[in-house]
Amino acid sequence: MASGAVISLIGIAFGILQSSLLPEIIPFGTVPDLALIILIAASWKQGSLSGEISGFLIGLGFDVMSLAPLGYHAFLYTLIGYIFGRLKDNIAPGAVLLPVLAVLSGTLIKYLLSFVMSLIFGLNSSFVQFFSTATIWELLENLILAPALFLLVVFISRLAEGKRGGFR
Repeated sequence: MASGAVISLIGIAFGILQSSLLPEIIPFGTVPDLALIILIAASWKQGSLSGEISGFLIGLGFDVMSLAPLGYHAFLYTLIGYIFGRLKDNIAPGAVLLPVLAVLSGTLIKYLLSFVMSLIFGLNSSFVQFFSTATIWELLENLILAPALFLLVVFISRLAEGKRGGFR
C-alpha cells in the first residue's frame, strides 16, 4: 500500500508538471496526460483498490488546480483507476503493445466520460470541444509516452516495496 501512496504523489506531481510547465514548453498547446498514463500503469500493477485511491487523489489534485467542479476529475480518474486495476491478475501488460492499447482506451474513456458528464450536469460543452484535433494530438503524445511511463511506474513500485522479510 505504501507504493500506492508513492504513485499517487508522483501522479499529482506529474499533474502539476503537465498543467504548469509543459504548456510553456510543448508547441501547439497540446500536452500529454502524464498523470493518466501513470494512473493506468499503477492501477494495472497494483490492483483496483489502489487504482481507485490513486485515481481519486490524482483527480482531486486536478480539481483543486482547475476551474472544473469539485469532484469532476476525481470521478473520472477514480473510475479509470478501477477499470485498469481490474486487469491486474488477468493480463500481463508486456513492454509496448498492451501499454499503448491501455493508454489509447484510457484516453478515449476519459474523453467519453467527460462528454457524458458535461451532458448530465449541463457544463455547456459540445461534442466538437471534446473530440477535436487537440484530442488527437494528446492521444498521439500519450501513446508515444506510454511504454516509458509504464517502465517508470514498475521501477518506482519496486523501489517503494523494498525487501520482504524472512529467513536470511
